[in-house]
Amino acid sequence: MKDKEILIKKAIEQIEVPEDQLDLIISNAFFGPARTKARKRRKWLIPAIAASILFTGISVATLTASPALANYMTELPIIGSVFSIFSEKEEGLLQYERFSEKVGLSKTSNGVTISIDQAVYDGTNVTFTYTVMGDVELDDSTHITGFPTLLEAEDVSTSMEWEMKQDILVGINSIPHLNEEAAQVNVLWEPASLYTKKGEIEGDWKFEFAVDQLKKDPIVLDEKVLGSGVTVHFTEVTFTDIAVNIAYQQLVDPSLLKESGAVEAELIAQDNLGNVYKVPHNGGTAYGGANTQEDLFWTATMRGLNPEATVLTFYPFAHVSHMNGETPESYRIEFDALEINMLEGTHKINNNPIFPVLKENEENESN
Repeated sequence: MKDKEILIKKAIEQIEVPEDQLDLIISNAFFGPARTKARKRRKWLIPAIAASILFTGISVATLTASPALANYMTELPIIGSVFSIFSEKEEGLLQYERFSEKVGLSKTSNGVTISIDQAVYDGTNVTFTYTVMGDVELDDSTHITGFPTLLEAEDVSTSMEWEMKQDILVGINSIPHLNEEAAQVNVLWEPASLYTKKGEIEGDWKFEFAVDQLKKDPIVLDEKVLGSGVTVHFTEVTFTDIAVNIAYQQLVDPSLLKESGAVEAELIAQDNLGNVYKVPHNGGTAYGGANTQEDLFWTATMRGLNPEATVLTFYPFAHVSHMNGETPESYRIEFDALEINMLEGTHKINNNPIFPVLKENEENESN
């Protein structure tokens, strides 16, 4: 173990980050029918293509690590606590670690070992953690290509976030899947390659595993708020042990888009104690029969809800962008708010609300 650590540390000291190559890779990754949203550098929201490979008998025993690798992993302090690493900047992730299932899959190819540690499914999102290590030179530009998919879902967005920690690449992947009736979901992930400053390393990694759902009944909403040619239709919200998940649609008047344009409906939230929360969406999907390409269905996840809160209010707003001749224009629409009484399971619309303000660093992260 010591020899491996020394080799990796020496290599990293001599590496520069190829920002231009990484930006190009990220730019080329955005395609398909799902609306995506990029986070700076180490977080992607990528449209996943429906899995074309069908398989049966998926279980967490599909892949196993050798005893030597298992012993090596147990000596590394970060293994098994990737949720804790990201919780330093993503409030609420410690609850994910508490309620997640142990996956424990590893596979090595061309000197690179990818390991999936924990996974959790709350009826809206499947989230799992992973680590990457090996005899190759890892650096701050290191990332994996190849997006995880669900056999139960098509044309959804995948959120991918990663960073280097103690000479190891650690990451979290999240796939939206709104289906409270699904007792279990099946995940397929075939990483295509590992990129570093030295170049691309292709390998044979394939993971197949199932995750049980954390049971919780959703609150059906069916509430609409309108403003300036955009309608936000709240469909349901679910309060689980790890997060608050809300589903909504945006419906856009075709005349608003003119020749071209884009609309993105988002949320922030505030509880009755005065706490303000980010509610980042997990991507939007356009279904058949939509009046415009901007009629999207969104799911959004809020973490870190104060356990003493009894009322939670969602404040929807939308950014509208279009071209005025050759000049790009954009503006923001604010809507009436949706108030949910968590104790009674009731909800109502609050007209003409005063929008709460996120802290500056949180607002920047959500944009």
